[in-house]
Amino acid sequence: MEDQYSQNEILMILPRRTFFKASDLPGNWEVDQDPAGLSVLVDQQPAGYASWKDEDDFGMDRPSILFDIHGCDLHTKLALFEAMISRLAIAYDQMPGKYPLYIRLSEKDLDLIAKASHLGFIPYFGKWANQTEEQSEKSWQIITDHLRNRYPSGLRA
Repeated sequence: MEDQYSQNEILMILPRRTFFKASDLPGNWEVDQDPAGLSVLVDQQPAGYASWKDEDDFGMDRPSILFDIHGCDLHTKLALFEAMISRLAIAYDQMPGKYPLYIRLSEKDLDLIAKASHLGFIPYFGKWANQTEEQSEKSWQIITDHLRNRYPSGLRA
């Protein structure tokens, strides 16, 4: 059953530095990284892209991580997400801005939300450009219920 919040974006923040080493890559993966973002190739085919975009979600521009992962199985999708996020989080440490670092995710992508949580990102319950504080809290209540149903024993790395 779809609920009314299934198309909304939510924010997750990384409150402090938690990445000290980029995640390992399988031998058939390549990363092309520059200051604006990175691309990941799997078997020499584009599989994912992540970049910075200044977003005015909190009344001022802050870099947000945006990403696109192309059609792949869940295991590969989660590994791509970790590979991209770990590299951009390390690059973020070189930027003049301060934590928290944040990402936008679709409420319906429970697997990425769970993976982001496993990597150290936490839910943002406050007011931002697309949601009031009450909407954020309601969204996270719904997501938490869905996650408990999907992962009754927790996410395995």
